[in-house]
Amino acid sequence: MKVDNFEYFLVNDGTFKLDGGAMFGVVPKPVWQKYFISDEQNRITLGTNTLVIRSGKKIALVDLGMGDKYDQKLLSIYDIKREKNTIQRLEDLHIKTEDVTHVIFTHGHLDHTGWSTVNRNGLLVPTFPNAKYFLQDDTWDEIRNANEKTKPNYNFQNFVNLDNNLEIISGDEEVFPGVQLVKTGGHTKGHQIVISRVVNNTFVYFGDLIPTSAHIKPAYIMGYDLYPMDTFSQKKKLLEEAYEEQWNIIFEHDPNMPSAKLKDVERYSLERITV
Repeated sequence: MKVDNFEYFLVNDGTFKLDGGAMFGVVPKPVWQKYFISDEQNRITLGTNTLVIRSGKKIALVDLGMGDKYDQKLLSIYDIKREKNTIQRLEDLHIKTEDVTHVIFTHGHLDHTGWSTVNRNGLLVPTFPNAKYFLQDDTWDEIRNANEKTKPNYNFQNFVNLDNNLEIISGDEEVFPGVQLVKTGGHTKGHQIVISRVVNNTFVYFGDLIPTSAHIKPAYIMGYDLYPMDTFSQKKKLLEEAYEEQWNIIFEHDPNMPSAKLKDVERYSLERITV
């Protein structure tokens, strides 16, 4: 989608699976099953939608899917499937890894940071060598000081040799004119969303604050969220703005409806759009 001097695209890194109950927390299975059909292990299929923002010579990527640094065990646990990966889909848009200027992580979990590094001749290096990688200081602290509960959520190979590319921020910050990072917390302490405002259009990438269109209701909160009441309050506040200003909403993990507008803030009904 082109708006003024900005272009917005979605690329995906395939699908993976997570436990349906964990994805919906206290929401009963007969309710969430209306949106997702689970397999014999109670897992549901999720997407990995990366937002690409291009403005002049600036190219920003928001989150980076599962990547390729996983062993057979992780492949089996997450049932990762893809026809093309993120890098190949960027090439389809005539975007080389060297062209990317900004990488934004909503947080540090392995399904959001997969393509941050690649293995070249036995050495892990930044996939996007000319880009600054933006993340909150709380997120960087969470990565470096993961505990027994949070450690399985990270693939630490995704952060090797990134020091020269890292841009650690604290709180809300404008990355470049038209692209703002807003710290929300909720899913993790350092979770942030991306809001891009151009002319009368607003695009919002909610990350794991609202991972799929089925999570649009404020009370539909993942069991993975470390601070669920922060998720609830942030969703309530931001969705009111989304309705009033008719934001273009991006759902990172939705394989079927990656983007929509909120048409009714009381019923939380959505209208599908194409980005």
